[in-house]
Amino acid sequence: MSQREYVPSLIIGASMLGLGLALGRDGNAVVLEGGNAVGSEFIRSFKLSEAAYSPVTAIGKKVQEDCVSRNVVDAEGRLHLAGFMPFMIKQLTDAKLDVRMQTAVVDVKQQDGKFEVTYYDASGLRTLIADELIDTTPLCVTKPGVGHLKYKNLNMMLQGLSRQEAAAGLEGFSIRLGRFEAETVLQFPIEPGDGWVEARNKLFQFWLNRPAALQSCAFVTHADDFEMGYNSEQVSIQPGWEWRPSAYYNHPLEALEHGYRLGKGGY
Repeated sequence: MSQREYVPSLIIGASMLGLGLALGRDGNAVVLEGGNAVGSEFIRSFKLSEAAYSPVTAIGKKVQEDCVSRNVVDAEGRLHLAGFMPFMIKQLTDAKLDVRMQTAVVDVKQQDGKFEVTYYDASGLRTLIADELIDTTPLCVTKPGVGHLKYKNLNMMLQGLSRQEAAAGLEGFSIRLGRFEAETVLQFPIEPGDGWVEARNKLFQFWLNRPAALQSCAFVTHADDFEMGYNSEQVSIQPGWEWRPSAYYNHPLEALEHGYRLGKGGY
């Protein structure tokens, strides 16, 4: 018998959009996260924005100011990926958000105008009853197959390119710069249907036969998650049940702000 609990808003994924939504709901939300991290769609996929992002909300400006003061973001807006996750964990802890890690959604039912979501955690099966259900995960775990990917990358970190060389780019590939020189990321495109075996094989073959401009570089590591892109920022599954992939946005603060404004009833 699963334990039952009511919550006005149920958010799937401790993504940047999901955390923004929870902040906007002023504590009237529960966030379920399948992993043990936050903002993975940006941090663990090595997704870096090509351009700086200028926040438009008070909360976005405050987060950016705090990031700059802690050397997580530089004056040009470049992000230190490794430092951003603990920073965000502190933000959600200070805000006392109800974020439940290492959970797995088992079933979703609609009954009497509400959503019954059964999930599994270390204590067993639990059921949350919610007025609204917003899935912010990359592949919509509450309704797999509901959306389609525009693109998919397996990003890799390089060492050996100067800032000037990286900024100049590499023909056929996109290179993104993080806060520090060691955070030079090459976006390696793969097919949307590729799994980890296919993606890694393609990446390693590329590296073995890499272009002359990369011959002197070192392959530091590849991302733990895929970078994904989408044609649409929102898919309505049923009234009150939406898929809003956080990875649709180019910058984590953009996703956070968009979620916050949605949580406050904007858009």
